[in-house]
Amino acid sequence: MNAIEQGLTAYLSGYTRNNPVARAHVETYPEWSRMARLELDRRAARLLESFSEDELQAIASGEVSLPSLVASLPK
Repeated sequence: MNAIEQGLTAYLSGYTRNNPVARAHVETYPEWSRMARLELDRRAARLLESFSEDELQAIASGEVSLPSLVASLPK
């Protein structure tokens, strides 16, 4: 078991310990991968909230690439 699995197992153990309904939901819900992707998108969207309309338009049109800009930053 890797570190991510260990951390998630510890969290889920506490989350489901006294809640059989929550345990059943976690065990049977088929869309965890899709929901995790949506959560990543939501978190990325929070970064975009900081940008102006012009900056968003440039990113949306592909005129500006955030990954390229970050890659050019000094480490």
